[in-house]
Amino acid sequence: MSLYTGNNSGLMSSLFGSYKNSLFGSLSSSLSDYSMIRSGAYGKLMKAYYAKEADTTQKTDKTDKTKKNDKTAQMSTQEKEQLQQMQELKTGAKSLSDAASALQKDSLYKVETAEDGTSAVDRSKITSALKSFVGAYNTYIEQTGKSSKSTVQKQNLSALKATAANSKLLAEVGISYDKKGNLTLDETKAQKASLSTIKSLFQGGGSYGDTIGDKATATYRLANSASYKTSGGTRYSSQGTYSTLGNTSNLLDQLL
Repeated sequence: MSLYTGNNSGLMSSLFGSYKNSLFGSLSSSLSDYSMIRSGAYGKLMKAYYAKEADTTQKTDKTDKTKKNDKTAQMSTQEKEQLQQMQELKTGAKSLSDAASALQKDSLYKVETAEDGTSAVDRSKITSALKSFVGAYNTYIEQTGKSSKSTVQKQNLSALKATAANSKLLAEVGISYDKKGNLTLDETKAQKASLSTIKSLFQGGGSYGDTIGDKATATYRLANSASYKTSGGTRYSSQGTYSTLGNTSNLLDQLL
């Protein structure tokens, strides 16, 4: 068996020549990189690179912010008024929800011992809580009554019906209402009212206070949703500015 050797020497020379060039080329590149690191040039290049990246990111953020501002500027006067109305409605609903929750707490009806050793429930705190509820309720009824949203108007009607259905018990604790649905508190009568009647009205699931609190919560969510749709993803804040709406899954959007 014979082997062909005519071009073997040329082939071997080519292979080793290629390997040699690759090896020394790589070594030369490594030495060059090492030299750059030693001289500080490499560090300067890296700083220049990251400075350019940071500048690009900053310009992108600025562009995005400009687009959002342009979007706000394009909103019509009517849309801005609607957003402000929804914000006010959210604030009113929050106040009513808070007032209803305060009357549900057991701590409000806790027997306390005075300095003279006598024990009694602090009636002034209860009366104050009732007063806050009445004020928040009236504001809520006024705001929801003005709303053009049928879903909000339904909450208004439900609240009025619940109040009418409990009118006798409310009267016993000093709360009356007029033809417009506004409540009035007789503080003197409230001070002397039966605690069991007050608690039956405002404590426990399905009570009057619980029902009104639910209506307030539902109204808040409806107003929040309407704000989002009207603004296309922005919110009118209490400071009179517009900001991007975040996650609203938290309870009452953390109640503002």
